[in-house]
Amino acid sequence: MLSVTERGKAPVTAVKTTSGEEDQRPKRRRRRKYVTGLDIGTTKICAIIGQLTEGGDLTIHGIGSVPSLGLRKGIVIDIDTTVDSIQKAVAKAEEMADVPVREVHVGIAGGHITSENSRAIVEISSPSRGIAESDVAKVLEKAKGASMRIDRELLHCIPQEYIVDDQGGIQNPVGLAASRLEVHCHVVTAAVTSAQNIIRCVNQAGFRTASVLLESLASSLAVLSDSQRDLGVLLIDMGGGTTDLAIYSNGSIKYSGVVPFGGDNITQDISALLRMSRYDAENVKKKFGCAFAPLVSGDEEIESPGFIDPEGANRSRRFLAEVIQSRTEEILNLAKQQVDRTQYSRSLIAGVVMTGGSSLMEGIPEVARKVFGAPASIGTPTGIKGMSGVITSPIYSTGVGLVCHGIRDHETHPYGKTNLFFRLLETFKKLIDWYT
Repeated sequence: MLSVTERGKAPVTAVKTTSGEEDQRPKRRRRRKYVTGLDIGTTKICAIIGQLTEGGDLTIHGIGSVPSLGLRKGIVIDIDTTVDSIQKAVAKAEEMADVPVREVHVGIAGGHITSENSRAIVEISSPSRGIAESDVAKVLEKAKGASMRIDRELLHCIPQEYIVDDQGGIQNPVGLAASRLEVHCHVVTAAVTSAQNIIRCVNQAGFRTASVLLESLASSLAVLSDSQRDLGVLLIDMGGGTTDLAIYSNGSIKYSGVVPFGGDNITQDISALLRMSRYDAENVKKKFGCAFAPLVSGDEEIESPGFIDPEGANRSRRFLAEVIQSRTEEILNLAKQQVDRTQYSRSLIAGVVMTGGSSLMEGIPEVARKVFGAPASIGTPTGIKGMSGVITSPIYSTGVGLVCHGIRDHETHPYGKTNLFFRLLETFKKLIDWYT
């Protein structure tokens, strides 16, 4: 395995000089940055290190995953334990990728997350010169302010469309002559303390938080295609503590929400009704679990040493499937209630895409089809070159999406948003917009 120093060396290429001798000169190439996504979940903390190649392909170099013991439903309940888990997950990814990690792109979820669609309008001071970037920044700032409360922290303000003098459907209004600019955007906020505790854990683990991204948005970057986003699709990221939702239509996000139940609730039901420890219930769920009872024959039995009362235990796998289906339908019905309250419930032409660790269970698509009355499938990360045999699992959807987000962020702001050069450049642009 190459060391970090060796990996960074440019290949030496023989170049003929005017005298006919070969000149050994290093071939110049653009340095590709390694990006780390950190999925801080209720059941696991996963770090993924990736890189965009010269050909534009995403290559995964390292994965580190450890149990998450310091969170409950996306909220930190033990800082020291969470810090230790973050350090272990990143260390495993560093060892596999053979690169050091200094900053991470962090995923956030939990019942404290809220979202709403907001709109704002600004007048253009000089219509003849066209809409400037400062005008776009001003209208977005106004849209953010309309949705903020003192106990909330802004995570995202995502433009859905711009309307220029009553002409809608515009994605980039900069340069267009107009007297009025309106924006429709999706605003996501988090409880101040919950978001700060996540960032504090990352910082105490020894890493800088490059960005924070809602986990359902991260997963959508990894599993949804452009055509699905355009046609209309519901993404359901079913994790251990929560189930995250995202609706896309006409290429942009229209709704995001959280159901405060997930795979852990299924495990609790198995533990109570089959009378076994939660540890054994989790193993039984993974090995014998099925979310759609009609797929299981009545004579199949469960083999597990974890039954508290082995003689009187109900070993029927069909009974286990009924327990799992009951809770899964409840979770998905809560999700459907949220979707039905939006105006997009009848425009999900691409159907439902399930992802997350709990979607690995047999029968999940069948239950989703039954609840939503729409096509349903399992979404996995796609378009990956490195470690594709391991990483193309719903378990890693959020982590891969965070890497994709980090790469996109780096390509857009190669010097970093907080870099002095970037800040001076932005100030210079605003001055030009002011005087032109």
